[in-house]
Amino acid sequence: MIKNIIFDVGKVLVEYDPDSYMNRLGFDAKTKRVLNEAMFENPLWNEFDRGDMSTEEILQKFIFNAPDYEKEIIKAFQSIGDAIELFSYSVDWIKELKNRGYRVYILSNYPEFTYEQTEKKMKFLDYVDGTVFSYSCKVIKPEKEIYEHLCEKYSLLPEESVFIDDRNENIAQAINLGFYGIQFKDYEQGKSALDRLLTRN
Repeated sequence: MIKNIIFDVGKVLVEYDPDSYMNRLGFDAKTKRVLNEAMFENPLWNEFDRGDMSTEEILQKFIFNAPDYEKEIIKAFQSIGDAIELFSYSVDWIKELKNRGYRVYILSNYPEFTYEQTEKKMKFLDYVDGTVFSYSCKVIKPEKEIYEHLCEKYSLLPEESVFIDDRNENIAQAINLGFYGIQFKDYEQGKSALDRLLTRN
């Protein structure tokens, strides 16, 4: 019987769109491509999520990847929270699940610097039963330790829990560890898939 609903944050409960964000900053196509390669789509981004390095250390590494674009990288980095906006459905979806008697948790790769800029936007945090953000435990999805950390912190059983995430590799790991898993594509699909699963269980 499913008792726990676990949500990823980015692209599930909040919109995360670096390309549109860089458009708003006035960057041209070449600058966006360079910044994606140096920062947003660079493997270093995972270390930003992990929280092993200081904010200044990670920023300097991004700049090292494209030193001719230092000014643009700093500009994009300093206000990175503006790349994130709350989806209109998020709070109501979580409140509905809570009203139906489910416990709701957050499990998300998320850097502390970005969390500090966006905490007030994530209004759903007022309604969840617990959170694990990667920066707080220095582990990122799909590493199994972050799922185990969530379970240990809140005494959850994987077989009583469903995990919703937009990335296939994160869902695959959750299923491998005994969770139910739903790969999220959009709200209508995600909600329908969850409702079907909860009806069966």
